[in-house]
Amino acid sequence: MDNGMDQNIDLGVRAQESSVRAIFAPGEQLQMPPYQRSYSWEAREANELLGDLIDSVETGTPHFVGAIVLINGAENGVLEIVDGQQRLTTLTILLAVLRDLEPDRARAAMLHALIADDARPMLGEGANWRLTLNHMDGPFFRDAIQTPGATRNLDKEPGESESQQRMVRNAAAFMKRLSTMSDEDRRALADVVMNRCALVRVVVGEKEQGFKVFRVLNTRGKEPDAHDIIKTELFQRARFTDKEASSYAERWSEHEAALGGSAFDDLLRQIRSIYDKSGRGELISAFPKAVLSKVDPRTFLEEVLPRYVEAYRLITTGEVQDGPNAKIVSDKLNQMRALDQSSWRAPALKFLVERGVDDPQAPDFFTRLERLSFVIMLVVTDRDQRNKRFNKVMEAITNDRVLFAKNGPLSVDRSDAKKARERMLGRFATFAQRRAMALRLNAALENGVTIPPESDATVEHVLPRNIHEDSHWLTVWPDPAKRREQCDTLGNFVLLTHKVNQKADRQDYRAKKEVYFNGGGGMDFALTRDLQEQDAWTADVVRKRTEMLVEILCQVWDI
Repeated sequence: MDNGMDQNIDLGVRAQESSVRAIFAPGEQLQMPPYQRSYSWEAREANELLGDLIDSVETGTPHFVGAIVLINGAENGVLEIVDGQQRLTTLTILLAVLRDLEPDRARAAMLHALIADDARPMLGEGANWRLTLNHMDGPFFRDAIQTPGATRNLDKEPGESESQQRMVRNAAAFMKRLSTMSDEDRRALADVVMNRCALVRVVVGEKEQGFKVFRVLNTRGKEPDAHDIIKTELFQRARFTDKEASSYAERWSEHEAALGGSAFDDLLRQIRSIYDKSGRGELISAFPKAVLSKVDPRTFLEEVLPRYVEAYRLITTGEVQDGPNAKIVSDKLNQMRALDQSSWRAPALKFLVERGVDDPQAPDFFTRLERLSFVIMLVVTDRDQRNKRFNKVMEAITNDRVLFAKNGPLSVDRSDAKKARERMLGRFATFAQRRAMALRLNAALENGVTIPPESDATVEHVLPRNIHEDSHWLTVWPDPAKRREQCDTLGNFVLLTHKVNQKADRQDYRAKKEVYFNGGGGMDFALTRDLQEQDAWTADVVRKRTEMLVEILCQVWDI
């Protein structure tokens, strides 16, 4: 199937019959845009795909999984996925399970070659991975699914977000079903997945063309999303002529294609929360009352919505490129994007829409918002309470006297500062919070930089979380209570690329240092560099390092 004939559908568009083996060929790099929706397939859809593939084994016929739309506009050769990320993610999960169940090393390596290309590591661009998800799910996907052997240990990283939990559930469902099959039957299935899972690979050279193809493939016969229904309400209230409706519908479709349907719904949800902070009611029923009672539909479509779409792009990519404030605003957005909650998005959106990146107060606003967002993550567990805190920020966006007051909505009082400090001295048991804190520390340290959350930087536990019975670590750390207490503290974290992290894994401390600093890229990360002069890794070292790192963050945040 790999040598299917090219067909020129339109200028700059190329469609080709292909296979999974060709899609995930050596050197191929597929990346989900940061604004696209996260993984949404439930076990029903994943099992239906697996059932269809098993039927293909039995009947000897190919299984067609649809079209994959890619944009080939990046200088580094990365193909951006416009449509097909759900299928590609699920196929990668299936390949990972087949790999981890394969007893023959050569066959397992062949399957892993469809998941990763270890010969081409590149920090920050996921170049050694065939498929890179968005920044919220990409690192988790690598650790829990793509890494060799990961799907045998799904209970260790159950996932925090709904999308991550779906990945784990679907991998577990595949593991349960495939474990009952013989090696021969699994190999036959793997052959179907690689060579007889048919799809159409559509590659375009420009985003705009990709969005047009996306709309053609996805607007016929689908269930309406929330934004579709809201669009109908807007158009009815605006009393458009047929010609006007056609023009506005085209612009609406451009917004949808640029963001993705799920992200567009999220944007409208954020806009609703800005206009109505109560948050009561479903989006479809609440949006007209909350927004259209305050702004004319035409004005909303012509002036308000385009500004919000651009602002949403900034907060979901962190790519602020122009103006005197670009660097600091971009850094702060990228630091907040690593958080495991998104309540900060509404005030960030409102500031960008109403005041803009070039506002003289933008650096101060986003610096304080970043601090507040981390402190709230550390000390406020109740979602409603978090939203109330951020709602107060939104209310004061246009009033600097209130917004930046000593006890204003962006401030952190002594009580919260004390709680945040105590929390940072404790354990970080969840994947997302560990990574958010490690990335933030890297930016806070001397000569450190802000690393976008979609980078290939992963958190390495110097003292491993799981230790073999004959490990040298048991000599240095004989007390299991101390190991549990300090393993997940900030002082035990460093940053490495995923590939180097795998090599270090459970080795003893000296061996780890060899991996870190002899060509392993440890010097690239400020959070890792200070280990270069550290000769031993004991409970006292970890405790003191934790205290030092916490003190640095407290100084940076002025708490």
